[in-house]
Parts: sequence; structure tokens; C-alpha cells
Amino acid sequence: MLNSFRARLILVFFIVLTLVQFATAFSVLTATQRDNFLQQQKSLDIGANVFLEVLSNRGIQLSQSLSVLSADFGFKRAIATGEQETIESVLSNHGSRIGADAVVLLSPKGALLTSSIPGLDQEDIQSLFDMTTSSMAILNFDHVSYQFVLQPVKAPTLIAWVGMGFVLDEKVAQQAKAITGIDVSFVNQDTGRTEIASTLSDDEKLSVLTQASLLPNLLTIPSEMIPVDHLTMALKLYDRNGSQLALLHQSNLKWQQSYQQLRNNMLLIFAITLTLAIVIAIWLSGSLMAPVHQLVTYARKIGQGVVPNKIQGAPAELEVLASSLSLMREDIEAREKDLVYQSRHDSLTGLLNRFAAKQCLAELGQGLSGVMVLLDIKHFRHINDIIGFANADNLLILFARRLEQLAPTPDLLARLDGDSFLLLYSQGIHPEHLLKSLDMLEAPFPVQGSNISLTVRAGLLVIDGNGTDVDVLVRRAEIALNQACLEELRVVSYRQGDDEKYQRELTLIRDLPIGLAQNQLYLVFQPKVDLHLNQCTGAEALIRWQHPTLGFIPPDEFIQLAENSGNIDIVSQWVLTQAIKQLVIWQQQGLVLKLAINLSAHDLVDTRLPNQIASLLKDNNLPSGALCIEVTEGAVMKDAQTVVGVLQRFRDIGVSVAIDDFGTGQSSLAYLKILPVNEVKIDRSFIKDMLTDCQDVMIVNTSIQLIHGLGFTVVAEGVEEAEGVDILRHLGCDMVQGYVFSKPLRVADFDLWFEAFNYPKTTEA
Repeated sequence: MLNSFRARLILVFFIVLTLVQFATAFSVLTATQRDNFLQQQKSLDIGANVFLEVLSNRGIQLSQSLSVLSADFGFKRAIATGEQETIESVLSNHGSRIGADAVVLLSPKGALLTSSIPGLDQEDIQSLFDMTTSSMAILNFDHVSYQFVLQPVKAPTLIAWVGMGFVLDEKVAQQAKAITGIDVSFVNQDTGRTEIASTLSDDEKLSVLTQASLLPNLLTIPSEMIPVDHLTMALKLYDRNGSQLALLHQSNLKWQQSYQQLRNNMLLIFAITLTLAIVIAIWLSGSLMAPVHQLVTYARKIGQGVVPNKIQGAPAELEVLASSLSLMREDIEAREKDLVYQSRHDSLTGLLNRFAAKQCLAELGQGLSGVMVLLDIKHFRHINDIIGFANADNLLILFARRLEQLAPTPDLLARLDGDSFLLLYSQGIHPEHLLKSLDMLEAPFPVQGSNISLTVRAGLLVIDGNGTDVDVLVRRAEIALNQACLEELRVVSYRQGDDEKYQRELTLIRDLPIGLAQNQLYLVFQPKVDLHLNQCTGAEALIRWQHPTLGFIPPDEFIQLAENSGNIDIVSQWVLTQAIKQLVIWQQQGLVLKLAINLSAHDLVDTRLPNQIASLLKDNNLPSGALCIEVTEGAVMKDAQTVVGVLQRFRDIGVSVAIDDFGTGQSSLAYLKILPVNEVKIDRSFIKDMLTDCQDVMIVNTSIQLIHGLGFTVVAEGVEEAEGVDILRHLGCDMVQGYVFSKPLRVADFDLWFEAFNYPKTTEA
């Protein structure tokens, strides 16, 4: 529901208006409440002033009446002569005449002479006498507050003090309320008791009494809760006695009624305004959504490929948007056509690409027949490096145009990738015609004023009998093309069984990392015997693979695949790790052997490898001379400058370097003099026929003399007969490796052989 524009518009109207109304109401009501409080407090302050004025006037009236009494000659004479009855009669009559509740007569020194209040003690008398210093005071007696006025009686000297007072009771409070308009309470909190005389109701009096401990706080801060619905402040009735308080209560009912009426009015206005706003929002959203719905329908038709009618009666902005959508539809259609073309054609040559070629072949289905030819330009990457990318691209364009001119014309022509092209001849093609086509394609191409000749290889697949699976057909054509490149032939046809070999290679490439992780691969060790000592002083580590389903995999097979697939580095790292572990074990057993491992051309261009091997030897407390690196001449020839630097680094850290298969390379003597090696291994092809071929003996003898002349150790590999060992010893060969002593052995068998060969007497014992 809230996903629709209309609902969101209404919701926004509702939220915004609610927030505005809430903020307005909060501001107005808060200001009103604050103003009401200020007015109430001001009214209470005025009432307090009036109340104080009322008390003051009562004191003045009492003082004036008392002045008449103190000036009466007969009263003075009665005091002077000590006529007690006359004094009491005069005081009683005068007190009754002015409505006094209490009269007292004190001696000049403060002794009580006469009192209408029974039970006054000396403390109370002293309180009365202290009033001589002020015109009016509040006397607390028996939890009753009296407003007293005390005046001297002189004849002419001071002969007495006469005082009269009024009780501050509910009657006085009612009189004060009649004048001030506010409720008045007289509170007496002397000796822990609280007495109250008030104009409040009984419940309100009870509320005041229950909060009696808070009453002194009202002297500084008025309260709205003592009692409820009243603003109450406290006044001291007498500065010398803080337990006598007058509470002034200003009712706030009229202010509350005004506040509640304002609040109710605002709620009513709020409800009316909100209702009106929702109605307007619904109407407005409806008027806006109608054109939007038209635009949605318009856009949906465009999406369906239908040309919609022009929107009528919509706002100008929406009509512009509709026109823009129409233009967008036209642009999309144009781009779609362009994208479809680009998705099916090679951007450089304009021929069909791999995707389109496979799609076309798949569409033929059972009708697919004839011959599929896959072409590849030999060493095109090398050509690309020589003439540059731009010229190489022009060359490919010229090559594609020439493909289009072939006779017979292919039924399908596509560029699968870089320099690979697919041709389909539905009716087949005669071998002579295919060779003529290759001749035409290999004719020189003019590029930037130079003639570039190409060598083209072709893989041919007869579709009949190979099914109709396009991926299988293309893969088999690629297998034939790869075979043509490997065998340096112009045309090679797919042969039954090639696919199985291809699948086997894919399986081995895929399973090699898994086999390393699952210990399917293992090392065997072939002894290397020192002919001078007639002792085994070293061994060569060789890798073996027992595949769980394919059985034993020859090392030459999976090593070559590892190099071609880029996995040779993980194989070399595994061999290096296993060799180091075995050297550690032999060291712990007290065997001093030099172990040789083979590195590939890929390993020899890694400049970090020497430091890595040095760290491994150091971490395992192995001497650097415990390891020997064997490399072939072919590996050195890949990148001679880099490889020589890496081998020199091995020599520097003390690791021996051996050249394997000496005599089979193309530049053995030229590079042997500059290679930083320790030993040279003569290839088995020169060793195996020494007993029957004098020329091989001459070659071996010359090689040994040459190698010794360069200061290297000579190792003969592939020795199988004892007579061959005697010949090599006679020729001065240093070490021998071959089946004459032992085939490659697993580590347990090697240990037993080593013990039996090096220590025959110990073994016999």
C-alpha cells in the first residue's frame, strides 16, 4: 500500500500537517500555561499585599483603641492605687467594647498584673514584654495565635504596660478573604503540632496538614500542590517567630478552565484541519495520479514493442516525458540491433564470433554435415610483437577478407578467438582444394609497405560419424589443430582416440592439485654412487603419481601437462618441501647424503627461489651442501640471462647445481663455460651402448675430459651393466647412477639398500 505514490503523498500531507499542528499547539498551550501561572502568581502577590494591609489596619485600629484606654485618668489612678477590681473591670469593659479576645496588664518591668488569658507562664509574659519594642506582634499561646498591641501607661512616668489582642481564627480568615478575594489559612506549628484556621474546605485543610513539613518552603517558592488546584504562598506572621504562618491560596480553577477550553478548541481545529487536508490530499493525489497512470500505460506499451497513442489532456511536463519515452524507444531499438550484431560478430573482422558460430551450428541440428576446418596462424603472437598491435589487427582484417574470397566458399565462416578461424563446408571439401586455400592464405600480405607471409595450420574434422554436439565437434577440431601444430603439419584430420587422450589430459590437469593435497604423489630416490669411494654419497629425488582411477601416471606425462597448464610451480614446491623433510629425517638418523631435485624452466626464472631455499635449509638446521639443484640445458636456454643469475645465487648460498642430460642440447659447449655449476650429468643415450659402440666410448671419454677440464664433477646416468661401471671408472668418471646399482626406491627400501651397500660387513654380521 505504502509503495504507491498516492499513498505516500497522502501520508506526507498527514505527517507534515500533524507535525505543524502539534508544534503550534505545544507552543500556544505552553505559552498560555506559562502566562496563566504568571497571572495567577501576580494575583496572589496582590492578595498578599492586601492581606498584609488588612493585618496592619487591624493593628492600627487596635492601637488607637488602646491609646484611649491608656490615657484614661481613672484607669491610671486605679493602676497607681492598686485597685485590682477597678483595673479588671476597666480592661474587661474596654476589651468588650472593641471586641478584643485578650487583655493583659504588665508592670514597668514586665511582671504580670492582670490577664484575661488564664495559664500564662513566665515565658509567655516575657514574650509579651518583648512586644514593648514593636507596635504589633503575634503571640502564640496554647497553639492559638493572637495579634497583640502593647502600649505604655504613664502618669506621668511609666506605671504599667497595657495590651490587647485578637485571635487569628477562621473568622479573621473569612474577613481577610472577603477583602482580598483569596483563601487564607493561619498555621501554628509550635512544639511539633500543626493547627490550622482556614477558609479552605475540610478536604483541602487535610491536604495542607498532610504536607505540613513542606510549608516553610512556601516562604520562598509558591506551590501548586498545597492543596491541589491552588497556588499557595506563605508569609511569616511575626518575624521573631517562624512557627506562625499565614498561607494565601489562589485558586487556579478559572485559569485551568480557560486552558482546557483553549486546548479543546485547538483539538477541534486540529481535527477539522487534518480532515480537510486529507480530503485535499486525496483529491490532489487522484488528479496527479491519473496522468501518471496514463504515462505508465504508455511506457508499458513501449516496453511491449507497441507504438502507443499520444497522451491527451495530460500536464505539459508529462507530455514531454511521453515524447522522450518515444524517442528512447527508437534509440533502444537501434541499440538493440547494434548490440545483437555486436554480440554475434567479431568487432575487428566483422566475421561471426564463437557464440554465433556455435548457435548457427546448433540450429542446423540433424542437418549438420560435411567438414569442419579450424585454422590457426602459426606464431602469430610473435608476429604481433614484431609489427605491433595496430599492424597485427590490420593483418587479421586482411586475412579475414581473404577467407571470404576462398573457393569453394565456406558455408560458415567465423573467428573463434585471436588467430583461430572456423570454416564449415556442408558438402565437404577435397584435400587438394583445401591445400590450395592454404596456399592462397599464406601468400604475402601488404602491411605498411612490407609483405608479411603467414604459416597456416589446419585441423580437419569430418562431421559425419562424430555426432551433432557442437561443443564436442569444435573440441575435436581443436584437438586436430593442436596435433597439426605439434607435428608441424599443414593439415591434420581428427583421429578416433584423440578425444580420449584430450580428456585424459584434462583429467590429469584437474586432479594434479588434488593429488598433491591427498598424498597421491610420492618421492622415490635413486642412489648416486661415488666410484672413487665405492660408496653411495647422494641420491636423486624423483616424483611418482599413483592416480586412484587411472593408475600409475608416468612422470614425463604429468610434468609436461603441469608446465603447459601453469601448475608446475605447485609441483616444484611440493617436491622441495618433501625433500627438505626427508633430509631432516636422514640427518636425525645420522645419514650424510646430498639430495638432488629437478627444477623446471619456470622455476629457474623465479629470482625469489634461492632465498626461499636458503631460508628452508636454515629453518631446518640443514647445511646448504645437503641439497643439489638439477636443471636441463633446455631449461637454461629459455631465458639464459635470468637463469644464469638464479644459478649463480644458488652457488653463492652453497647449494650445488648440476646440468642434467648433457650432450642432448643444441648449445652445450657454448653455455657450459659460463654456467655456475658444480657437476655435469652425461645423458644415458651415450652410456647405454658403450659396450658395443666404440664411438660412444670416445664421446663419453671426451666429455669427461672436457668437464674435468672446466673443474666440474662428472656423473654418468643410466648405467645398467657392471662392465659399464668398470669402463667409466677407467675413464675417470666421478659418480654413477643407474639400474646397475638400484632402480628408484621408496624411502624405506632406500634406507635398507643404503645400509646394505655402504656397510656390507655390518649387514652380514
